[in-house]
Amino acid sequence: FLVGVAVFFLSIALFMGVLYQYFGSQLLIQLESEAALAARGVEMGSMDYLDGLSSANRITRIDTGGSVLFDNQAEPAQREEVRAALESETGTASRYSTTLSQRTLYFAQRLADGTVLRVSSEQRSLPSLLLSMVQPILIILVLAVALSAVLASRLSKHIIKPVLAIDLEHPEDSDTYEELTPLLSRIKQQNQTIA
Repeated sequence: FLVGVAVFFLSIALFMGVLYQYFGSQLLIQLESEAALAARGVEMGSMDYLDGLSSANRITRIDTGGSVLFDNQAEPAQREEVRAALESETGTASRYSTTLSQRTLYFAQRLADGTVLRVSSEQRSLPSLLLSMVQPILIILVLAVALSAVLASRLSKHIIKPVLAIDLEHPEDSDTYEELTPLLSRIKQQNQTIA
């Protein structure tokens, strides 16, 4: 039982770690895609495109000097992903906030006019994600414990049924495991000695 519970929790930890990394990379791919679409819209329709854009993610447009031309949420500082996009074509970054227990992923892309378009999104931290899953994990654990108790009870009854069925007066007539033959012979000898 304890080994089963330990394996259960280790499996959950491994599963959550893998999922956290997977969803982080998927979020970065999504940000890159959204940045490419927004960049195309800005290059074709100027700033009017960003004003009409509805996105749950934060979108920022920054000029070559680091001044913010547009931000749909707040005023950002000059960041590493923006510097990387100014130097090359794109830049990514990830920052963790201990107060909010979340990680923010950033993707920045340099546009044809030299400005940088940055898209960011939050990802909950692993401890925060685990806390939100406590109830389902406990339900699964209770179900696993109940199922293991029922199966263990049935299996143990099935295993000891032939042992409990041994006729101590006539052990040689008992239908039991072959491994118990020496015990049955000993019981038979003791019965003959007593009689």
